[in-house]
Amino acid sequence: MEGFDIRTLALTNLWLGLLLGVVSLVFARIHPSFNGFKQLGFSYFLFSFGFVLVGLRSLISDFLSIVVANTSIVLGFSLLIIGILKFLHLNKTAFEKSTYLLISILFISFTYLTYFHPDINARIIVVSVIIIYQSLYAGLKVLNNNEAMPLVFANFLGFSFLYCAAVYLFRMYLMVNTPHLNNFMNAGTVHALALIALQLVIITSCFSLTISASQQLAHKLAIQATVDSLTNIYNRRAFDEFAAKNILRAQREQTPIAVILMDIDLFKQVNDEHGHQTGDAVLQEFSLRLTNNLREYDILARYGGEEFTLLLPDTCAETAVTIAEKLRYVIAQPVFCLKDGKEFTVTASFGVAANQGKTIDWQQLISAADQALYQAKAEGRNCVRLSQDEYTSSS
Repeated sequence: MEGFDIRTLALTNLWLGLLLGVVSLVFARIHPSFNGFKQLGFSYFLFSFGFVLVGLRSLISDFLSIVVANTSIVLGFSLLIIGILKFLHLNKTAFEKSTYLLISILFISFTYLTYFHPDINARIIVVSVIIIYQSLYAGLKVLNNNEAMPLVFANFLGFSFLYCAAVYLFRMYLMVNTPHLNNFMNAGTVHALALIALQLVIITSCFSLTISASQQLAHKLAIQATVDSLTNIYNRRAFDEFAAKNILRAQREQTPIAVILMDIDLFKQVNDEHGHQTGDAVLQEFSLRLTNNLREYDILARYGGEEFTLLLPDTCAETAVTIAEKLRYVIAQPVFCLKDGKEFTVTASFGVAANQGKTIDWQQLISAADQALYQAKAEGRNCVRLSQDEYTSSS
């Protein structure tokens, strides 16, 4: 393999490890919520350190170019797998314990097989056995626990480990059945392929984890754009988008649609008397009680402050009023907040507006519900009022 000899591949892995190590550590610093990237970064640096020592074989001592070099590479491989396990939120304790033992065995056996009983074939067999075990372990873990990354990347990474295990298994088989090598740097094609297999694992691990983390970030941003962080229900922006789609459907199919605006009564007093933390707890409990008592296709959102809105597809005015009354009763049930030991009840006022699905003006409909809500508050709160324009708004 001219141009792909052991020394060339070792130096190629050096630069590859340095580059991906920097990328992984920068990513870990920017996004500390993702586990495993620090371990990935340091593992790539260990790869680089080990490979540069391999590339300096015959130029530096055997202890550095053989014992320390291989120990560093296997330690880097182990740390790489630990990083992947952390990213996948899998227990890494058993693997770490086995790693301590294997690294100790590697260091001792390489020292013995370098100075006391020199045997290149035996050294290759020892390191191959360790890489095979670790590759099979990591490959099967990734393939069987891929919830943290898209399936295509999990398969890509998992089969990269299995391919690495296959290459090292073949390498070990050859070492058992071939004459003793005199010079590892001219060992032949299979040993160059072994280094390429490690390159593949290095590249696929960084690529798969980084892309998976980026997709998770995109998903989180999408959720943040549509979900209210305090109550975990839709925000106003998302609600308006859902409303536009449902209105188009209602007009196309000429089905009724209703909207309910609700406001927690005297919420300012809750904040003033009990503190804003209790106020936040009230908003959370209020949202939870509503969510637990809605139909699957109803759309609930926090419209602003202590005001909430509910879109009811395929719902006429009478049904919407019945739903509002049910929710008003649920909200008024004691005890509302128990987190800090304070026990009290809250009530809410409801404004309902509906349309029969012929010609719907969303702004008019939401305005009608708002006027009905204002009427409910003006008439003593803790009640439901239906807009008198629910039928004429469709004319």
